[in-house]
Amino acid sequence: MANLIIKFDYTRLRNEAHVELNETFSTLVEKYHPSTLGILPLFQVYQPLLADEVSVLDVIRKSELTAEIIEQDHLRDGVFRGFVDAEKSALHHFNPAKREAARKLEVIFEHYGNIAAKTLDQETAAIDDLLRELLTDEHATCLALLGLEDWANQLNTENQKFKDLMMARYDEAAQRPTIRMKAARTAVDKAFRTILDQVEALVLVNGIQTYESFIRELNVVMERYKHILAQEKGRRTKVENEEITI
Repeated sequence: MANLIIKFDYTRLRNEAHVELNETFSTLVEKYHPSTLGILPLFQVYQPLLADEVSVLDVIRKSELTAEIIEQDHLRDGVFRGFVDAEKSALHHFNPAKREAARKLEVIFEHYGNIAAKTLDQETAAIDDLLRELLTDEHATCLALLGLEDWANQLNTENQKFKDLMMARYDEAAQRPTIRMKAARTAVDKAFRTILDQVEALVLVNGIQTYESFIRELNVVMERYKHILAQEKGRRTKVENEEITI
């Protein structure tokens, strides 16, 4: 019994870890040769199923980075930089009142830093926060005095366009590969489980000699991903407990 394969609920692994586990398993089978292990027909069914899951994961990874989304991000970056340049130029205005207004706005811009260098989601949130702060009564007066309302309005427009594109990607494009991923994973899990059952059955029939090294290495892999799953479960439990506490 000590030589039998370690089992855990690998169906609960995240997509990336699920693919990694199965790719590692596939490599291990090839190392020991599926024909030698007596699982060649099953492995030939398993391999294209795994290839399909890998291709779906690639689609999911790329789904947020379409050319249209990247182009819109560049547009809002350009507006943000123009806005900053317009504000900075007012720091040298001949009118003292306008210089003072620009100085007040400069404090806010310095606080947020180079928003355009942030990740996509971070930039979206930072622009929202920046505009919310700029449109408070005192700062809105400064914007009006410097004639910068149009910059603020345009930045808000470009940021909203970006959010709309991302939402469309989530609602339309991203959901389809996610649904397909569920089907792909289910097929891989079934084929994977069938192979494991076959190996254990062959051990009982033929003895452990042919399979001992393979199972030993496989159990190291299974133990590693079992631990990864336990860590993920622990993190989820912690988050859930914090939410209940809040």
